[in-house]
Amino acid sequence: MTSMTSLDELLDRQRIADVLARYCEALDEYDIDAVASTFTEDVVTDYGAGRGGPVVGRAAVRARIAAGQASFRRTAHQLGQTRVRIDGDRADATTYVTAWHEWQDGRQEALRLRYVDVLRRATPDSWLIAERRVEAMGVEGFEGTEWRWVERRAPGD
Repeated sequence: MTSMTSLDELLDRQRIADVLARYCEALDEYDIDAVASTFTEDVVTDYGAGRGGPVVGRAAVRARIAAGQASFRRTAHQLGQTRVRIDGDRADATTYVTAWHEWQDGRQEALRLRYVDVLRRATPDSWLIAERRVEAMGVEGFEGTEWRWVERRAPGD
């Protein structure tokens, strides 16, 4: 017997996709207030030790992102596939990201990441990011930055 996905679940999946896309759009526009609005007040983020480590609370996350993004002239964050698991008013999402950065001095660097998120329903029609962990799969540039790498099994395991 196959189960049918409800219309409400499909709408929630789209709302989650929208908040993830809004984060990237606001980040690329350096609209830091709009970036912060995608997080819950009590958000916990960890972009890795090289990008500030664990940060708690919307205001602190806003400040960390504002400072970090000020180093760049331009950025482009492109979302790939997202796997979402919804359980009531909580959702887990793993989203693949390609991110390009141009520093103020003209250097260009690129990342292949994934966002591992926990989202909470904010209103009946919206979701916010409550937890975010960033994991790296590929880094071009960012010399000297420490990353949390996606764990990968060895062949034969």
